[in-house]
Amino acid sequence: MDAAHRAVAWMLLASVAFGSGSALIKWTAGQAGIATVIFGRSLVITLILLTWSQLRGASLYVGNRRRMLWRSTVGLSAMACYFYAVQQIPLSNAVTLQYTAPLFVALFSGAMLRERVSPLVYGCITLSLVGTVLIVSPSLRSVDIDALIALISGVLSAFAYLAVRGLRTSASPDGVVFWFALFCTLATLPLAASELPRLALLESLAIIGVGICAAVGQTGMTRAYQAARAAYIGAFSYATVLVGGIYGWLLFHQTLVWSDALGAALIVGSGALLVSSAPDAKSSGEQLP
Repeated sequence: MDAAHRAVAWMLLASVAFGSGSALIKWTAGQAGIATVIFGRSLVITLILLTWSQLRGASLYVGNRRRMLWRSTVGLSAMACYFYAVQQIPLSNAVTLQYTAPLFVALFSGAMLRERVSPLVYGCITLSLVGTVLIVSPSLRSVDIDALIALISGVLSAFAYLAVRGLRTSASPDGVVFWFALFCTLATLPLAASELPRLALLESLAIIGVGICAAVGQTGMTRAYQAARAAYIGAFSYATVLVGGIYGWLLFHQTLVWSDALGAALIVGSGALLVSSAPDAKSSGEQLP
């Protein structure tokens, strides 16, 4: 298998892992609170990276602590919004709206990072916004608040990713993921503490599974970007939306209405076009939020 095919295989594995984690989050609706799910996910990743750093000597250093705190705060907020939306609206819609993050990154990078924004970027953003309206407010008379919260998770994820890019010269990728996971673990522990002893075994395993899926997804994504050009492989990350739709159909008996399907097509299509047309860049190997 050549490098390009290997990269696609790793990215598809990451998409299946991320989509599976989202399905597990939705399955916990009514059984575990958002804080408990975030705590379990973050604890699993913290322990995995701590073990990895001890066995392989991986650096967990972060130099700019203020920026890391900002990344952790907005990342946790984005995760809370996304997990809530996953439990409330069709899984494919929640995943699609969260995947508007790359488009917001492109939009915000001009102002925050002083990067040039091309007309193609503005065109992709416009198409994505049309798709977003079709999902959040298809009738143009009322707004689906739960879908709007999913969109907010995409906006907050964009801010988190911009912070990660700002940390690339003062922190290791493993360090950024580790300290974010540890921050989320400690921040959600007070809220999760009372619920954790009451969880059934199956619910506990599902929450652990969310963390394992996130770790596998991050590993697959990192290896994919290492094996092929970012501009080539990035578009395949949108397979997560398809995986989410399949889970929603098979496990939760959810179907898409025409406005949802068209909105998802516009968001995924514009996002994939934007990513595939971007210049190559190193990935931090970190899934958002």
